[in-house]
Amino acid sequence: MKTVKMEVTSEEKASRIELLLRLVYWIPLIIVAYVLHLIAAIVWFVNILSILVLGKRFAIEWVTKALQYYAKFGAYMMLATDERPPIIPE
Repeated sequence: MKTVKMEVTSEEKASRIELLLRLVYWIPLIIVAYVLHLIAAIVWFVNILSILVLGKRFAIEWVTKALQYYAKFGAYMMLATDERPPIIPE
């Protein structure tokens, strides 16, 4: 298993305008996070069946990408970082 590392940086001074922009920016991020969650849930279920039947994992990259996106989005949404996550995951 690969180690998970996350570095969060932010400035102490916060802008009110930036906060208002974040509120608008959260809308597409929440929609994309929801879609990623649905895809990850489907892949998770297919993985359960695949492991039971074939003994192999299937398309685990989708779950990994979803987890990475949640971490970036969560840090931004909780005001822990000023770095905006991309709307569409990499």
